[in-house]
Formats: sequence, C-alpha cells, structure tokens
Amino acid sequence: MSRIDLDSFQNFHRTGQIRPDADPVRLVEMGLDYATRGSGWKAYVRLVADRLAKFECTPEVDPAYAVSARILDLSVDRLFEIGWQPAELAHATRKMAGGAAGMLVVEAIATHAGRSSALTNAPDSWREQLIDLKIDSTAGVSVERLRRWCARPRVSTSDSWNTVLTVLGHTTSLGSLDKLVPIPSQWSSVRSSPAPSSAHKSGVSDPKMLGKIRGLLAKAESTQFPAEAEAFSAKAQDLMTRYAIDHALLESDNPRGSIGDVTTRRILVDSPYSEAKSLLLHSVCEANGARTLWYKRFALVNIVGLEVDLDLCELLFTSLLVQSSRALDELAESPEARGRSFRKSFLIAYAHRIGQRLLEARERATKAASEHHGSALLPILAERSDAVNKAFTAMYPSTTEVRIEARDHAGRRAGRAAAERADLTGGRERIDKSDLAS
Repeated sequence: MSRIDLDSFQNFHRTGQIRPDADPVRLVEMGLDYATRGSGWKAYVRLVADRLAKFECTPEVDPAYAVSARILDLSVDRLFEIGWQPAELAHATRKMAGGAAGMLVVEAIATHAGRSSALTNAPDSWREQLIDLKIDSTAGVSVERLRRWCARPRVSTSDSWNTVLTVLGHTTSLGSLDKLVPIPSQWSSVRSSPAPSSAHKSGVSDPKMLGKIRGLLAKAESTQFPAEAEAFSAKAQDLMTRYAIDHALLESDNPRGSIGDVTTRRILVDSPYSEAKSLLLHSVCEANGARTLWYKRFALVNIVGLEVDLDLCELLFTSLLVQSSRALDELAESPEARGRSFRKSFLIAYAHRIGQRLLEARERATKAASEHHGSALLPILAERSDAVNKAFTAMYPSTTEVRIEARDHAGRRAGRAAAERADLTGGRERIDKSDLAS
C-alpha cells in the first residue's frame, strides 16, 4: 500500500465511511468518491477494491457490477456529448490510468457503439476510430462485458476492482473538449444529410498530390542512408510548400475562398516522451501555417489551420517521428543513449532543429514562388495566416507558452545531429521536376 499523507488519513477516519457492514453497492460509491479525489487517495481506492473482492462469487456482488456498468455507461455518454471521441478517450485513459484501464474503456466504448448503432449512424471519422480500436458492438451489454473483463486470467479480483474504480473516477471527472465532429445526439440528422459535392468543397487536398508527398516521405523513412533520407525529405517539404502556395492562389480566385475553412483537428501523441513529440508537431505546424494547443494531461494536441495545411502537417509529422525513432535506434548500442533523459533530450533537440530547417525551407520556397507569381502572392499568404491566427485566438483566448528544455547534453548534441541529417531545406535548386512527376 502506498504511503498515506496525514491529512487524508485523519479525514478518512473522521468520515468513518468504510464500515464493516458496508454492502458492495455502497463500496462502489465510496470507491468512486475516492477515485475522483486524485492520486493522494489511491490507497483508499485499493482498500475498497480489496473489500469488494471478498464478495466475489456471492450473489451480493451482482448489484455492484450492475451499478458500476451503469455509471460507466452514463460517463461515456456524457463525454461523447461534450466533445470527446473514441480514440481520444481510450488514449487519455491509457495515459492517465494505464493499459488495463484503457482496455476497460474500450469495452465501454463498444457498449456505446452498440446502443447508438454507431457503425451505421456515426460520422466516417468516428466509425474509423471504432474500427481501429477493434471494438465488437455485438459482444453483450455493459454488465456482461464488465464481468468478463474482471474475470481475465492471471489478474486478481482486487486488481480488477481497483482498475474499475479508477476508471469510474477518471471518466466521471473529465471535462469537455472542443466538438470537432457531430456528437451522438446529432447523428440521425448528420447521416440523413447529403454530403457536399467535391465541386463545392473548399480547402480539400488533392489525393494525387498527397500521394506523391506520402511516397517521398515513405522513401525517406525506409532508406538506411542519411543522404538519401535527406534528399527525399527535402523534396517532400519543397513539394508541400509549393502545393500549399498553389492552393492559396487557386482559392484566391474562388468567390467563396478558403479563409472561412479554418478548422481544428486533435492529434494523439503516443508515449513515451509525448512532451518532446508534441514539440515536434508544433515545429511542423509552425512551418506550415498552422497553430497548436497542447493538452499535457491527456497527451493530445489541437492543430488549427486550413484543411490543406493540416493534411500536410500530419503527413510530415508522422514521417519525422519514424525518422527520429530510427535515428534513436541507431544509437541504442551506446549505454548513455538508453537512458530516459538522453532520449527525451534527443527528441527535444531534434524537434527544435527540424523546426528551424522547416522554416528555412518555407522561406526559400515562398521566395521562389513570389518571383514566379509576382507581388500578388504575399498578400494572399498573409490573409491566410491572419485567418488562422484570428480563429485560434477566438477559440483559445487564454493560452500559455510552454518551454521544454533538453537537460542531457549528449542527447541534445545527438538530436541536433540527427536533425541535420534529416535536412529539410526544401531548396528548389536541388529538385529535378522529373522526380516530382514520377
């Protein structure tokens, strides 16, 4: 049992809530109460879980399963109505409460999918998340799922109840997120509305162009030669910048334009070193016309920008994660490179240097495009940037900049060196048009 601080201990005894004759339902209520109070009450959650485990295999425990399943159902319903999406909820739960808690939440998400017919009624992005989570919406109602989950092999009943109570506390205390897709109560009207035709959509990326960029990044990820990776990455960044500029010019002739299409996406940043990886995403977005907001507690990042720019940001961020991971693996034989401080510092330095080079690449490509298109380009780009900044400020009027420091000198040097090898200058003079046409 973890050490209990004195104030909590005294409060615990003053309340005298865990009575010897407490029934299982009352124990669930007490465990939920303790779980919502924070990490200082983990020991009391464990005490309640131990008590609940003693009722296992008796009829008295049935109501405890029923009330726990009901609370979890209501919590998931509430969270989905206030902006959370399936993948985000599972991700944040794993981040805050561990892998077992994430598995239990996925079961609750599957129950919700069955109740709401989500695989039929939900927006496409929501259904894709359910598929990625491998949910089975036909595997029974919530109380049946909860019983099966608690009966997992090689896991004690007390540990299972401890996780259940922790998840109940977690899901009942989460606040709202920005609503980026229609919420479940709106699904019937969403699915019945005809989708807009591509001729009337603004800000939609060209699949062929994205395919070219994705192909270049895949080559950068797969090669074992730093010089080749550098060349492919440079081509990709140059093509991304030119594509964004061409798109801006095209939309400037559109009466509707794309300025009203500033949108928000939420990116899940995986552990470990989610803080450093969030910085890398920020560097990519800053160089490609987007803004970021970091939810540190949940390892989520909101990115705000025009659709075409966000598509490019996601592509490049994913590729750079792969390249940075490979660079770290190449250093794994060194004892100093195995420590958390080294690896975190490596990724922070990598993100900083990549950000600098991406900005250089954007400036070079913008200058070259201005020479080609004339004085009309810069006001168009400024208008787009202003639209993104205004939208971001309106959505998040009170934000705080966060400084992330790389404390391990060796890790910082290695990260900078890796960023140099992944040079993303994007210089047009290095790119043969025949390469981009292939």
